[in-house]
Amino acid sequence: MAEEAAAVAKDTGAAALAEAEVTWVASAELTWEVLAEVTWRALAEVTMAMEAEVTMAMAMAMEDIISVAAITTTALVARITRHTDGRTPAPTEW
Repeated sequence: MAEEAAAVAKDTGAAALAEAEVTWVASAELTWEVLAEVTWRALAEVTMAMEAEVTMAMAMAMEDIISVAAITTTALVARITRHTDGRTPAPTEW
């Protein structure tokens, strides 16, 4: 009888251990799925934010380049079209 009780206890312990392992695996899988989803969304948000920053920086740089080009062109045109008495010097004589 003691042997049967020991065998039952051993089987019960093994069953409890197996049940705990199944529970742990299910919990780990759920945790993995949730963390993967959260990570995916966070990375997508960071990527979109960085893309917006880069786009804004590029737009600002283009505006600066266009402004410099406009100022340079205006200065050159003003220099070329200024009123001069007498002959107009060639660009190499400036």
